[in-house]
Amino acid sequence: MTTAPRPKSVPPEATFDASTKLWRCGGPNDARERLWIHPSGLLLLDATRKDGKLDGEIKWSLGIHEMSEHAPRLAMQEALGLPSGPNNTMIATFADGALVEVRFRPGFDFPDELRIELRDGVIDGALEWVVGPVDGALFEYAGTKLLHKIFKVPKPWPHRLTAVFAKGKLKSTTFFAKDGTPLDVSKPTLTEWGESTEASTLAGYIERGDFAADAARFFPKAPRVSKPGSKKVRAVPAGRALDEVVTGGGVPSMTLAFDFDSYGFDCKKEDLAGANDDKYVGIASDGSGEMFLLDVTTGAVVRYAHEEGSVSPAFDSLDQLAFALLRVEAAAKKLIPKAKVSALFKRLDLKVAAALLKEY
Repeated sequence: MTTAPRPKSVPPEATFDASTKLWRCGGPNDARERLWIHPSGLLLLDATRKDGKLDGEIKWSLGIHEMSEHAPRLAMQEALGLPSGPNNTMIATFADGALVEVRFRPGFDFPDELRIELRDGVIDGALEWVVGPVDGALFEYAGTKLLHKIFKVPKPWPHRLTAVFAKGKLKSTTFFAKDGTPLDVSKPTLTEWGESTEASTLAGYIERGDFAADAARFFPKAPRVSKPGSKKVRAVPAGRALDEVVTGGGVPSMTLAFDFDSYGFDCKKEDLAGANDDKYVGIASDGSGEMFLLDVTTGAVVRYAHEEGSVSPAFDSLDQLAFALLRVEAAAKKLIPKAKVSALFKRLDLKVAAALLKEY
């Protein structure tokens, strides 16, 4: 007879095992076995069996009160033949000892974060995953290991994905936004991206409308930058045309190699170390946090290194900048062949663009 106070969630027929600090009702040889953690009364296991094999809906939560309990819990989970996944709480369905479905949750009263159907020990049927960080395998069971990279989750991450497997082989994947809207993550096919461009035709790239057209064609589904106009930018060649593209919502919001979020940055007003000069105004930033600044006295673009607080030559004009950065981003996202883009940059003598391309 135990003297341990019985938690409210533990039924009167359960007995306390002081050696394991668990409340027990039934055992491995009974039709139903239940375990609760002491002193919280958190349900650890609720398992039904038929002829000694797990059968029906099994509840398991890897709950502990101190780290010394962690290893024994893992050993118990393995001994029961339960899978592992993104959460320590699961509801697993067995049929005559065979796992046929498992749902992983943050807790029993929470929605599923991963649901998997299985047959003959392998994933077979539907899978649903609320996308999130994963350390190691997304799912493991009896020699079956599922790595999250198989789904090729796009960036930015979708909220959820569903997949269909047949005998362990992935057949299809669909991504969804948080509101349940299916996402089209297919990449556009770019058969013409300017590979034959000559240096003499770079001038006028923005004013001809080529920059806006290429941006729309390369990244048709990307969100657009929303920035106010800049009088300083409009004062240089191609500046007025670029300003109209930016303020008109024609510049896509990039996520890898560069973005225009620093457009119109006032270097003098913001007291930018090493570039605190009225002649400089921000245009874009690359993926490492360096800014591209327009020198309004020359129309050239310099690259600002934030750690050193220094500027260095980058592009002779806004046309060169726009042409190059758009293709660096496209190559970084594997929309166009990186090797051919590199060869183009070398032929056009865009040294900074070629160096930036190597970072992605």
